[in-house]
Amino acid sequence: MKIGIDASRLNVERKTGTEWYSYYIIKNLLNIDSHNQYFLFSREKIDNEFLNYKNVKNIILKWPFNKFWTLIRLSTGLKKYKLNLFFSPSHNSPITSIKKIITWHDLGYLHYPQYYSKFQLLSLKLGAKQIKKADIIISPSEFTKNDIIENYKIYKEKIFVINHGLDFEKYKVVSNKNLLDFGINKNYIIYIGRLESKKNILKVIKSYNFFREKYNNDLELVLIGGEGYGYEETRKEIKESKYKNDIKILGWQNDANKIYLLQNASLYLNFSNFEGFGMPLLESAYCKVPMIIKDMKVFREFDFHNFCFVDDDIEVISDKMNFILNNLNFKNEIVEHNYLISEKYSWENSAKKTLKVFDSINVKSQDFPQKSGSL
Repeated sequence: MKIGIDASRLNVERKTGTEWYSYYIIKNLLNIDSHNQYFLFSREKIDNEFLNYKNVKNIILKWPFNKFWTLIRLSTGLKKYKLNLFFSPSHNSPITSIKKIITWHDLGYLHYPQYYSKFQLLSLKLGAKQIKKADIIISPSEFTKNDIIENYKIYKEKIFVINHGLDFEKYKVVSNKNLLDFGINKNYIIYIGRLESKKNILKVIKSYNFFREKYNNDLELVLIGGEGYGYEETRKEIKESKYKNDIKILGWQNDANKIYLLQNASLYLNFSNFEGFGMPLLESAYCKVPMIIKDMKVFREFDFHNFCFVDDDIEVISDKMNFILNNLNFKNEIVEHNYLISEKYSWENSAKKTLKVFDSINVKSQDFPQKSGSL
């Protein structure tokens, strides 16, 4: 087959969730598949690590504007290559008659539109128009699959659940940093993710404040992630905190720094309002960091230790934080349970399942596989 892929996110320097998904799924597809021919479409030349495969061509489609490359330039640029199928790893998808597979990561914009900018909502809603036109949809979780079915009335047979994975090798790299390089002087609690309203950062900060006040524990709080919609609320909450000097905003960090900081943390917190998967949870589990996380259907799919899950009661959150931090045997039970789960998630497996979807769409006798949408 001749397979086209939107590879425009490979060149994003400060990658976050969707960009890392694009990077790892494309990289692992190329590693396992030497039979099909891949056309990687981008605005500019992609990194050489993706070009060292005999079955790869990088198609560069120049575009003078910052917006609508996918909708306009990519849509028109596909026509001359006679592809068998096209894969979009993100919410944006070109307009084309080519058989099309799209990964739809979550529907947060429908449930919490107040947490998105006007342009973000426009982009996502334009992309959503392509969902029904896709031959197959890949979802990272059962929760997102069901959300798509309910909100867009799409046959469940068109949606395949393929979880994200971990790059186990990168966790073995030894950092040349130390905690003082980041201004960290004590043991610390960590949060990783975009600093935005949708992620409910205010709950993290308020829980930390309550914990410090109730238990007189001087752990620091480290926040890792780029600024997102509603970031000013976060800044205001920290400024008003009695413990503001112990709250460190480190912004976006590269993988080496992020892993080092995670591996040395005492506890991970995540009380996000909405998620389509939950990659930082998986990373925390693999780094053997105990976690306290919001009790949501999508997080429950991981089958992490039941003690990790909490509702919105700040006092309960604080009590659980204290219990984990002061009960070593129980802490070890939690991290070992979660670690064994994290080992099951690999990008190679994700790519193998994705390739099966690619193969299934090439069957001429059907528009999409008439079987359970799970792999």
